Amino acid sequence: MAYELIGIGGMTVELKQSYDRLLLMRALPNMVHAQWGLKRNIPARGGKSIEFRRMERIVGTTGALTEGTPGVEINATFSNVAATISQYGQYAKISDLLETQAFDPVVAEYVENFGESMGDSVDLVVRAVLIAGSTVQWASTATTQNLVGSGMYLNSAEIREAVNTLKRQNSKPVVDGKYVCIIHPDNARDLFADTAVVNAFKDAAPRDSANPLFSGVLGDYMGVRFVETTNLSIQASLGLSGADVYQVIFLGKEAYGVTELDALQARTIIHPRGSGGHLDPLEQYSTVGYKCALAAVRLNNNFMVRLEVNASRVTAA
Repeated sequence: MAYELIGIGGMTVELKQSYDRLLLMRALPNMVHAQWGLKRNIPARGGKSIEFRRMERIVGTTGALTEGTPGVEINATFSNVAATISQYGQYAKISDLLETQAFDPVVAEYVENFGESMGDSVDLVVRAVLIAGSTVQWASTATTQNLVGSGMYLNSAEIREAVNTLKRQNSKPVVDGKYVCIIHPDNARDLFADTAVVNAFKDAAPRDSANPLFSGVLGDYMGVRFVETTNLSIQASLGLSGADVYQVIFLGKEAYGVTELDALQARTIIHPRGSGGHLDPLEQYSTVGYKCALAAVRLNNNFMVRLEVNASRVTAA
């Protein structure tokens, strides 16, 4: 057995590393892509798919009726969009020694971490559906994604054009009379450098701490509510001369739908040590994971705009 004298310059055995029992927070994106969709769940024993239906608009007429004659009958047209759910999930095994002897509450941290991962998964699944929309606006003079280059940033002119596109398609606002725009913090940085935007906030916004120039949160501008997330789709190096292309999304009401299963709600799942039967004969591990089932679908491509821009930051996050 080794012994050590305790005195000045000694105590290497006793002076061990100190551990903060509270683990540090994780860096998480703002998960917003699923937030603005039309929510319709599939009931128990209702299959894996759901069909969204719409009676298409009956256009008005300027043709006058002939007296005593009802005219020719018309038939309404219906359209439908189907969404089929898929399941998503992840899990981890935790050994008995790790669970019982680790300094940190490993199981509790796994549960929280997987809950965050599940939210991230949902956000990315819905994002993939949104960025595949067919209504596209390229910044400045670009006519394709590979021509979006340096200096072609998100600005008031691009916002005005996207809003006009939505209004021309009779798209309705999403919340509080505003359309929704999902942007990256890099895009917000460029908007705060746009003189037209800054002057609007300086001259017309409330002169208190809620002013975007003080809060740093864009909020509402030009009939649009801006929401920031680092989960925005960025097509790295696919623009002009290797520029990064940010896929900003403008949304109108019922532009897309999101569906889940009523009977299989998203949840984290814990199987404690001893529950594995013959698969864990010595009760050596527990498992923690999550499972969710969902689908997203574009309901009307005319009610959303994908605006592709560059950002002033040299490298995308």
